[in-house]
Amino acid sequence: MHSAAIIGTGSIGRVHAEAFHKDSRCRIAALCSRTTSKCDEIISDLMPEEKERITITDDWHSLLSRSDIDIVSIALPPALHKDVTIAFLKSGKHVLLEKPMALTLEEEDEIIEAEKESGKKLGIIFQNRYYSNIQRAKKMLSDGYFGKILSVDVTSHWFRGANYHNLYWRGTWESEGGGCLTSQGVHQVDMLLWFMGGLPESITAIMDNRTHTNSETEDEGMAFMRFPGKALGSLTFSLSDMDEFQGFRFQCEKAAFTIPSWSLSVKKPQPNGYPEDDEEERERLQRIFDSIPLQEKEGHDRAVSSFIDAVDNDTAPDATSLDGRNATEFIDAFYLSAATEKRVSFPLGKDSPVYTKEGLVSTMPRFFSKTISTESQKGRMTLGSASKK
Repeated sequence: MHSAAIIGTGSIGRVHAEAFHKDSRCRIAALCSRTTSKCDEIISDLMPEEKERITITDDWHSLLSRSDIDIVSIALPPALHKDVTIAFLKSGKHVLLEKPMALTLEEEDEIIEAEKESGKKLGIIFQNRYYSNIQRAKKMLSDGYFGKILSVDVTSHWFRGANYHNLYWRGTWESEGGGCLTSQGVHQVDMLLWFMGGLPESITAIMDNRTHTNSETEDEGMAFMRFPGKALGSLTFSLSDMDEFQGFRFQCEKAAFTIPSWSLSVKKPQPNGYPEDDEEERERLQRIFDSIPLQEKEGHDRAVSSFIDAVDNDTAPDATSLDGRNATEFIDAFYLSAATEKRVSFPLGKDSPVYTKEGLVSTMPRFFSKTISTESQKGRMTLGSASKK
């Protein structure tokens, strides 16, 4: 039986706690929040009968020496990720870390070094990988049913009101490390790199802030990429789209498909080159897709369970620290391209202007000044379209 501590009990921390509570191989031993009343609320809602057993604290340092805790789930603002993650790794605990992995590549390299020295597991929460249609499409691509990827179009459109950035840690390059692409679009960035097998060769980007006037950072952007093997990619993201569409459209040699809302098209050329539907081949590919088992768990539930699997089986987590770093490298290259109005090539070296927090902050534009800062906000958190049934 594993024993877990949840560090941070805001909206996403509650989701972490729910996922750990659902896994029978683990029990929650401690909840940590600077607002301990949030810990009380989670216990009352999820496990009231265990109230006397669970430690509630506002100081995560007090949990470092707890020998009974072997897994720590970190759901804190990004600016706190590095120090807390490194401390728990060095204390001998496995860590499951909310995205983004940290504010900058420099911080993430420090985390990766601590991970190597500790010998413990470090996983990153990229829960959108774990929905059934996405897993099925990934397997069929990997097994070669669609042929090579020619191009991929990625849409990461979300809606947050102008007051979203009023929360104290949101809306500045220094505290959040970015805007919509860092906080929301990172999910689609991770899946893009997962599907494509790694980072692109280069990226050309633009960004702006149109509606979120209490934020220095961007709320929309677009980019074009070229991947190894010559596949092309496009990305568009927004924090102002009331339709909230997030999805992928792949053009491959043998078919075209979209996810997470699944559609499949197969064409063949007529003698004059114009297309006609190849229904026989489409039905064959659809049967293969349907034959791939559905995920028993999806989203955060599966992200947590798969991390426990990695601990139990001494295997690498599904979403590793390298995956977390790759997502940040892509995002930082996007920001650098947009800020300088130049194409940026991968990889980004330590001499890149955006490798450090100081470099990122000094390089990025301020679209607006953050003038409102609140300690907390009321209302429920909503997840992306992949979680909608």
